[in-house]
Amino acid sequence: MRRPMPSPVLPVPERKLPKPSLTRYLPGLTVVAFGLAMASVAVTYPLGSLLRPGPGFFPLVIALILAALGVGVMVEARAALPPEDREPFAWRAVLCTSAGILLFAFLVERIGYVPASLLLIGTAALGERDNDWIMMAVVAAFMAFFGTAVFIWGLGLPIRAFGAS
Repeated sequence: MRRPMPSPVLPVPERKLPKPSLTRYLPGLTVVAFGLAMASVAVTYPLGSLLRPGPGFFPLVIALILAALGVGVMVEARAALPPEDREPFAWRAVLCTSAGILLFAFLVERIGYVPASLLLIGTAALGERDNDWIMMAVVAAFMAFFGTAVFIWGLGLPIRAFGAS
């Protein structure tokens, strides 16, 4: 009786996995964070002027240059990726979130906190393509109630929940 031949094991080609996003940008983020921390300390000293710089002027300039170099490191990390691994920048999300924040800032004193926060969350949610609108409505209602409880009732901010302040 003849035994069946075992199937040959083919070697699996090694696939180079892309690094996670945070790992790729972490060196640049670290340099930016250090530069901004250094700048926050430098502004506590007198800056003076360009003609008569104070003791905080040069540390501030160096800190800002360091932060700019960190941004350069992050840009280089993104540019080093092959084009097929690059994720397109989420312009829609950035624009919708920014528009929502501006809308909230413009309307909170005119229509009240609750409607302004609902508009903020609704406008920001437009930035996502695949949205569960029922879940978004639940989150918006919770955030409006929670914000009212914390900011208006708890902290006593001088804005109204509904209507003009």
